Amino acid sequence: MSSREELTTANAFKQQFDSLSLLLRTTMPAQVVAWYPDKNTVDVQPVLQGAYLTDDGDVVDPYNLPIINDVQVQFFGAGDFWLTVEPTVGSYCVLSISDRCIEGWKKAGGIINPQKLRHHDKSDAFAYMGLNPLPDAIPSVEAGTLHMRTRDGLTGIKLTKDAIDYDVGGVNVCTMTSSLVDFKVPIKTPEATINNIPHSTHKHTQGADSAGNSQQKSNGPTT
Repeated sequence: MSSREELTTANAFKQQFDSLSLLLRTTMPAQVVAWYPDKNTVDVQPVLQGAYLTDDGDVVDPYNLPIINDVQVQFFGAGDFWLTVEPTVGSYCVLSISDRCIEGWKKAGGIINPQKLRHHDKSDAFAYMGLNPLPDAIPSVEAGTLHMRTRDGLTGIKLTKDAIDYDVGGVNVCTMTSSLVDFKVPIKTPEATINNIPHSTHKHTQGADSAGNSQQKSNGPTT
């Protein structure tokens, strides 16, 4: 004959709270599975599995949470100025879950009545790009810099307190300070026309000195 243990009030409330808290979504990591540039949205796969709890509190039968569709991507910016990057498939992100339904706001913006009464539902998520697990940590992050760069750091624009550096493919092509622009590679400029005279083919007349030598400063361009 089996016996059943009666729950105390405290344990009963704890189990009820634990059960409800599993349905309360706040923040979670996820991975991009599709990107929709026209809407600035992604479909994402949460990377932390769900699980079932036994009556004894053991976690069993882990399972993948369903893909979350049409998640709004947060880019850095305001007004007319934005920094954008494509959320490629496989990129990780942080999902921040709204405490109210955002369906109406996504469609119209502004101040709205959410209409639906759901709270902290994973379908009401925003995606913040830039998260990496430890094995995929961004390498060679330099102290004292603001660096817009490729993952490997070979191409980028690096700001320090006193200079701006431009690197392409591991080559420092230019360094700018308040007093000097130093190009480290040959530069190519477009054709310049001054006073309707092309710079690349212009000619100067050479004045002669009193001895007939044409060594003095040249006159302005003529053709």
